[in-house]
Amino acid sequence: MPTISVVIPTYNRKASLKVTLDGLARQTHPVDDFEVVVVSDGSTDGTDVFLEEYARTAPYALRPITQENGGPARARNRGIQEAHGRIIVFIDDDVEPISEFLAAHMAHHAQDEKVVVIGPMSPDPERRRAEPPWIAWEHAMLQKQYTNLVTGVWKSAGPQHFYTGNASLLREHLTAVGGFDVNFKRQEDVELAHRMRRERGVRFVFDPKADGVHRPFRTFDSWLNVAASYGQLDVVRARAGDVDWNVVRKSYHGRSLPTRLIASVVMTAPPLGPMIRSLLRSGAAMAYRAGRAGPAIGALSIIYNVRYLESAQQELGAKPMRRLLSPHAQP
Repeated sequence: MPTISVVIPTYNRKASLKVTLDGLARQTHPVDDFEVVVVSDGSTDGTDVFLEEYARTAPYALRPITQENGGPARARNRGIQEAHGRIIVFIDDDVEPISEFLAAHMAHHAQDEKVVVIGPMSPDPERRRAEPPWIAWEHAMLQKQYTNLVTGVWKSAGPQHFYTGNASLLREHLTAVGGFDVNFKRQEDVELAHRMRRERGVRFVFDPKADGVHRPFRTFDSWLNVAASYGQLDVVRARAGDVDWNVVRKSYHGRSLPTRLIASVVMTAPPLGPMIRSLLRSGAAMAYRAGRAGPAIGALSIIYNVRYLESAQQELGAKPMRRLLSPHAQP
């Protein structure tokens, strides 16, 4: 029986999934000590046939699971249910693990059964020029988090850093709290992490040695939807008492002056939002093509943070949002 079950949800990413599986074949950790459970979430691009063929020659036990499309939370829950290992390692189908990936994760679990290990998702330097600016923004924001964790700017990792693109923990913690909440389409991993800390007393640790090369494929609209989903879900979670309302407040008061000014305009006159986004996006694209990554990242940060606040206001309501963002009032 393997100690580790690597769980990978996938949907129509056959090519990048192969890179992930090939990376797992190069692990320094013994191949007979881990299995790989891939849940094909209603894929229609030939992923299922590819997995059957790959499993015949894989150096590790590869167990393909197929299901109707239900989203990443449902797919990960299925992977947990099918897993044989005591340790669950989550990795996404657009992440290529370095050869020491599993060994780095396991070094922590050998010492602490309450630990949740979070590894970085690092950019591929060979793809940077080809990636669109919003993907460069995504990499920049993650690298900033990792730097803060490594240098001690942030004292420790927490549930807000639990991204299932690269993370591991004991399977019993997941099953004890009922796994991922399938009602969440975004932040389902962070929501789960908060429950596990509250109900299981887990602690979170970031290990830069448990690295994976991240090559995301995301359209601008898909990237923007992430911000909108986060804004809506933070309001939903604050209403439920799972997070403090200051999470939303800081998303306004903790931002730059240009972000606050533009957000105030857009929240007062919502029809202006798409036009302002279009202008900022064009400016970011021109700056990025000219090799000026800093201004491009800055413009995209404004777009992202304003979209978050727009969505939070849509969920909460205009008047409650104004009260929430005032210096003292609560919704």
